[in-house]
Amino acid sequence: MKNEIDRLRSGDIFEDLINAWKRLGRLVYNDDATDPRSLERATGLLYMTRYLTAGATLAMELNDPEYPYFDRWADRSYSWGIDSPDGLYSFACISGDSTYRIFGNRGTAHQFDIEIHSPHFANAPNYQRTGNLGFSDIKTGRDGSVEIILSPDPPEGDERSNWIQLTPDAGSVCIRQFFYDWENEQKAELSIEKVGVKYPPPPERPEAIVDKAELLIKWLDEAGTFWDQVIRMFMDKPNTVTFLNPKESDWGGHGGLSYGMGSIEINQDEVALLEVTPPECHFWGFQLGSIYWESLDWWRRQSSLNGFQAKIDSDGVFRCLISARDPGVYNWLDTAGYSQLTIMGRWLHARDFPQPTIKVFPYEEIDRFIPENTSKVSLEERSEIIRNRNIAAHKILGL
Repeated sequence: MKNEIDRLRSGDIFEDLINAWKRLGRLVYNDDATDPRSLERATGLLYMTRYLTAGATLAMELNDPEYPYFDRWADRSYSWGIDSPDGLYSFACISGDSTYRIFGNRGTAHQFDIEIHSPHFANAPNYQRTGNLGFSDIKTGRDGSVEIILSPDPPEGDERSNWIQLTPDAGSVCIRQFFYDWENEQKAELSIEKVGVKYPPPPERPEAIVDKAELLIKWLDEAGTFWDQVIRMFMDKPNTVTFLNPKESDWGGHGGLSYGMGSIEINQDEVALLEVTPPECHFWGFQLGSIYWESLDWWRRQSSLNGFQAKIDSDGVFRCLISARDPGVYNWLDTAGYSQLTIMGRWLHARDFPQPTIKVFPYEEIDRFIPENTSKVSLEERSEIIRNRNIAAHKILGL
């Protein structure tokens, strides 16, 4: 069996990486080649490059537990796993036998959560959440300053209030910030360091780079297959959304979050009406995604709404129209021209998990299905809403 250096010199590792990406391509294009929906099919090309970028970021660029730093693990330019438009996702590599210090300013994001994954997150789905510190547990200074210790053993003194214990196989730390009021909330400014290291770091070892490439191959093969299987499970039941008990995703998802997964299939002249009474919870929202579980363009389109942005009807029901054409109601999710999409809902720290209903009908029959007092908007008002949305996304999410 060849070692890392032999695989590098022979070129085998390069061939293996290229072949893994080819296998992902075959997985993406395993659909009916005669399907006339060319937009959906072309999106597969975007997904392949974005998913490769996400994997390279996780497995290659950020995979250094000695000198870690935070960067995005899902982003506007490499969306995957139907990441939330309200979310800012940060990632750093760690080792379970070391001590790390996270420090800076917590910001004012509505939801702030730190999770430890074992092993490295790029091993999905073969990882689990082994540590967590939620927004209500984090102690900050009056100015928002914060320090969090990650270590196998408890630190001494007051630092213990912001401590996450590391298991021996801990491989990564992920921070989720969810924003409700995009225009006014402020993102965190955080750094991470391994305690006791000396600078500058030593040169990269060729063997370590090969190991990173092996992890990227696993990301393309194993994680890529897993996400594809999850997506297909919900694509087989169009125009439905099913919320899961948080315990069903507790192994690796956002702690305390009930995910509502489903799909939408409508023609360009049809509308889907989603109706649900939101539960009492810390955060909720709905968004549209591609058939590859990429978030749709949410900064230049209104393809998502959260509980702060949405308007609830007088009977307590959230009613939302999903269509390609603007229906003139405030709660609209823009399909961006797609006929087949995925949809994701989120109830965070909810007491119960209500299930939405979805009706599909011709665009001309909208008035038959919505209350008279439903909030309406003109095309000019919509343009201004989305303009402000785009500006807020740049400010808060750092686009």
